Amino acid sequence: MANAESSQFTFDTFKAAYDSDQRIKDIVVNFDQDKIDLKDSAADDLPAVGNAGGDKVGSMAKAATDLSDL
Repeated sequence: MANAESSQFTFDTFKAAYDSDQRIKDIVVNFDQDKIDLKDSAADDLPAVGNAGGDKVGSMAKAATDLSDL
């Protein structure tokens, strides 16, 4: 009786709603079987910046302090 008036969502029902409704896509950043991440700000719309080039600042600092060539 505790859930008599409650809505129930499964991963499959949420995924179907997400796939078919742009309004849901507009407010959800990511989701999986366990959680749904909602957008916090307009910054969530920006693409993720990867570190494909490695640690550039660290490499520059190491090169600047390398005294082996002197």
